[in-house]
Amino acid sequence: MPVLKFFGHASFKLSSPKVSVLLDPGYFEGRPLVGENEKVNVICVTHNHPDHLGNAAKIAASQKAFVVGASEVIEKLKVEGAPEWLLRPLNPGESFVRPEIKVTAIDLKHGPPKSPSPIQHLAFLVELGKVKLVHLGDAGTRGLLGQYQIDVLLIGVDETETFPPVQALQAVSDLKPKMAIPMHVRKKEELDYFEEHFSLMAPEVKYKRMNAGEEIIVEWAAGTEFTFKPLPREA
Repeated sequence: MPVLKFFGHASFKLSSPKVSVLLDPGYFEGRPLVGENEKVNVICVTHNHPDHLGNAAKIAASQKAFVVGASEVIEKLKVEGAPEWLLRPLNPGESFVRPEIKVTAIDLKHGPPKSPSPIQHLAFLVELGKVKLVHLGDAGTRGLLGQYQIDVLLIGVDETETFPPVQALQAVSDLKPKMAIPMHVRKKEELDYFEEHFSLMAPEVKYKRMNAGEEIIVEWAAGTEFTFKPLPREA
């Protein structure tokens, strides 16, 4: 029963009772989004901008968690003191596999399609149990994503660094994930436009806006329907 937790901005954790994957821990508004004591087994970093790399080196050292990313990310983490034995550079198309987890790197350009982008940027396909989740990071293009089955799509809606709202809607419509969750939102009006037109552009895709700190269960029900529901809280 995978649980998806949102920390804010572009930071998420997908976990089961045995394993967990943290994506883009990031700094936002001058503070780390994820504490160093967050239990995690694998950390994925899409690129080395502070709002995505964050305190990944400290979390890795504290939790003895493996970190996967492009070579630029790995070199940055070495400088920041991450234990080298935990660092795993990935090239596009390569996968990092641990018991119950598979993470595949997908080469997608950073930023809007027309912007120059010299930095290395990877999106990630995370397979945990029966759930396949894609985190696009700051991708502004879809690339070859259409070849993958996607249950949960974490997509940026931010015309300054990721997809403008119209292009984000088109990406969801084309990729047809079972569920889409917006992230990396900086302007309320952009998210409002995305939400207002979502059901028209992608009527068969479930939509969920998550708030920082929120946790939901994402799963296949009886093998035929993909569902999500709030994580029950202990009384």
